[in-house]
Amino acid sequence: MKTWTLMLVACAPRTYAFTTRTGTTSSSASSSRSSSLQLLPSSSSSSSSSSPSCLGMFSGGALDVEEEEDDEKRAQIENMAKAMGMSVEEYQLGMNARKRMEDAINDLRVVGGDVESMGVTVERDGNMPPRHLVVTVTDAGIAMGKAQLEKNIVQALKVAGEKSAAGRNEAQKDMMKYISDSMKKMGSM
Repeated sequence: MKTWTLMLVACAPRTYAFTTRTGTTSSSASSSRSSSLQLLPSSSSSSSSSSPSCLGMFSGGALDVEEEEDDEKRAQIENMAKAMGMSVEEYQLGMNARKRMEDAINDLRVVGGDVESMGVTVERDGNMPPRHLVVTVTDAGIAMGKAQLEKNIVQALKVAGEKSAAGRNEAQKDMMKYISDSMKKMGSM
């Protein structure tokens, strides 16, 4: 079965370079040739877990202030905690919780569509907009015609988006539970 894959990796800045990759994949039943188009940022780093300008106050830059040897950085963390009306431990808890949730959303992979019935699959992460987006179209999908293929791609994107939203909500619930449990252990609640 011949498949085409479009992989989108979106990171800041929003300039992209296109890379085409062709390979041969084989299975026990038959071997097939697949081609993929990869959209990558034109900057030197091809992937970035997060944009430094988008992290806000809970940047996760210093998760362990007790182990921090840099007095200037330690003072900065203490000042940030004080400005937010938190103890340093509560501030660190917030940073750790944010980091855990961000990692859960980045690591989430959901799939919409079906290769057999629709000829299309969409794989994405939990970010909105996605940083990881892979659209796979098979020969069977192409054979359905342009109009049907477009409808199937839109449907697959919609289903993957709904699953992604559910995954983000679950990650947020997990973060809140983590904060609650940690606060109880700290004796603050």
